[in-house]
Amino acid sequence: MEFTPLRISTVKPLRELTFDLYIFFKEQFLCYAKRGESLTEDKFQKLKTQKIAKFFITESDEMNYQKFLDLLLSETLSNPNIVVDEKVNMVEGAASSALERMQKDPGSESAYKATEKAAKSMRQVILGNPDALKKIFGKKVEKNEEIIKHSLNVCALAVKLAEVKKCTEAEMDDIGTAALIHDIGITNMHKDDIPLFYKPKKLLTNDEKRIYYHHCKDAANLLKDKPYVTASIMELIVNHEEVLSGFGPNKKKKLSLSEEILSLVNNYDKRIITNKTSPTQTLKDMMIDELGNYDLKLLNDFKKVLQTEGLLDI
Repeated sequence: MEFTPLRISTVKPLRELTFDLYIFFKEQFLCYAKRGESLTEDKFQKLKTQKIAKFFITESDEMNYQKFLDLLLSETLSNPNIVVDEKVNMVEGAASSALERMQKDPGSESAYKATEKAAKSMRQVILGNPDALKKIFGKKVEKNEEIIKHSLNVCALAVKLAEVKKCTEAEMDDIGTAALIHDIGITNMHKDDIPLFYKPKKLLTNDEKRIYYHHCKDAANLLKDKPYVTASIMELIVNHEEVLSGFGPNKKKKLSLSEEILSLVNNYDKRIITNKTSPTQTLKDMMIDELGNYDLKLLNDFKKVLQTEGLLDI
């Protein structure tokens, strides 16, 4: 039997389950709650105390879970009485679960559709709640979760910058979806090459750059020939490391606004991870290092977003 992970934050207590729910304990999957049952508040809190972050479902229950999650997301995001922390936790959980499914099975249409829905929910929570972006960026994660956290960060901040640049909702959703899955090529790299993700770009040798940059095309290869993946999202994924100076892996010098936004935000968040510099120092470095790589107006608008959203104070 195959199992699919999902985040505990996407399941609410006192709500009837439409699928069997499992936990992974002592190297085996144990059924924790059956379809038709609901988790008590006590049970739910106990799991959080035990730091169990994930549940599991069988692959055959994926559609039942997605319908359950879609309804829960819709209710949560539209309810003005639900605090922003709960909305952020729900959206982050949905996005993380969808991305983990994509990493495990990039050819899965249901996983891709879940990622699209998660990106749309991320847009709704970011644009509808002034404190949401800061709450997302303020969270720390374990080392093994950094690539997923990076993808969530890029999704949230790129969508906000896209709004400032007056992109359409469709463009924002494309940017958000591409941002969530832009690095799925990294998780498919040889295990000895994955540490390159954590190495500062300026310290990469030419050979290491060639190996690392291959993750852009690897991601595209994982998604090619899938009729449900649009051309615009493919372009965003393939070109997310490109810069206007032509020094990206594809040597592209003309970027669409969406491509430039995704590249810039990816660059910023990646620098914080690899250079271990503060947000303020990272921005200062970028305003010097990236002149010529991005449009100056876009850099200045990005700076304003970081200041306005309080992200330089984290």
